[in-house]
Amino acid sequence: MIHNAVILSTGDELTTGKVVDTNSAVIADQLFSLGVKVAAVLKVGDDPNRLLWAFARASELGDLIIGSGGLGPTADDLTTEMVAQFIGRQLIKDEQVAGSLKTRFEARGIPWTVNNLKQALFPEGATIIPNPVGTAPGFQVTVAGDKPLFWLSGVPQEMKAMLEGTVIPWIAAQRGTDSSEIYARTFKIYGLTESKLDALVKPIALPADGRLSFRAHFPDLTLRLAVNGGRERERAFIACCERIRGILGGHIYAEGDVTMEERVGQLLLQRRQTLALAESCTGGLISRRITRIAGSSAYYYGGAVTYANEAKINFLGVTPATLEKHGAVSEPTALEMSQGIRERTGAGIGLSVTGVAGPSGGSPEKPVGTVWMSIALEGRHEARQFHFHGDRERIIQGASQAALNWLRTILET
Repeated sequence: MIHNAVILSTGDELTTGKVVDTNSAVIADQLFSLGVKVAAVLKVGDDPNRLLWAFARASELGDLIIGSGGLGPTADDLTTEMVAQFIGRQLIKDEQVAGSLKTRFEARGIPWTVNNLKQALFPEGATIIPNPVGTAPGFQVTVAGDKPLFWLSGVPQEMKAMLEGTVIPWIAAQRGTDSSEIYARTFKIYGLTESKLDALVKPIALPADGRLSFRAHFPDLTLRLAVNGGRERERAFIACCERIRGILGGHIYAEGDVTMEERVGQLLLQRRQTLALAESCTGGLISRRITRIAGSSAYYYGGAVTYANEAKINFLGVTPATLEKHGAVSEPTALEMSQGIRERTGAGIGLSVTGVAGPSGGSPEKPVGTVWMSIALEGRHEARQFHFHGDRERIIQGASQAALNWLRTILET
């Protein structure tokens, strides 16, 4: 039975800090939902000896190994070759995969080179894992006698498709109705620091096999409850969830793997409302977040990034007198921006954001991080001032999250 897993990620770009390893986080999250504990996450560069060490160490620590990276056609893509060496098998060319690769390259008008055949080589006896969105298939073999090793593409989008399409269903089938079944619930939090969240939930009496975990990934904060033990623990799990909801209240903006923009989209659909955005300091980020959700055209009318004062005047109808008297970062300007975008698009709700993202442009009256926001809708038109801290990117991210959260609270009332 599979209880513990080891996650491997390979590539010099990971060990030198040039690229952030997001694959491991995605894999760990999926394993958690199945009740599989992650014993270790190992990252190694494109070096034969380090790869062999990682395979050996992973075989000692886990019942299952899931790796990603190093399946490309270049000289530094060593994973398949080193896995074959580790398990003492030859590399065999899969003619079907080779033909599929050639066809795919021809269809896209990409020149075919011999080194691309490297992606059709697999350890003898391996089961091939299809890659529905990329060129490099993955594979499954057994190591250390009977421990399954899955190896997937290192490209995040491809890895996720392979993980969800093949690996997770396989693990779920293997675990079946194991008595170590886990009940889990994720709460997405806004408006609390990690330390404050910890202090609020600390008094909750958890069952002996229950656990609360925290993840801060700005601008998100996630609280996760997990209770092991099968059906007999279901009542305790439900009681803990209710306790968390009672303590955190409106700080919970969603439950499950839901982003703030997804939650706002759900509410706009439920309320049959439409939205338009007027952004200055956020530079279109809020629009980007809204429109990354499939189906957002049902509730999002559009927006304007009005960075210069002239753009605020020409596109939103902000009066020159308002800008001259109060400045771009002010309550009156934010109010006129939200009303202007609402009137010009015909949306039910107009949301505006204008602020000082820095690192320059601040003043004693309006320091860097000062942001004004406004929401205009039928029977309601108001503005709020916010203060964010950090570098430019963090201020912009924080402002986008705050704006969406404010809209969420209005839609929930």
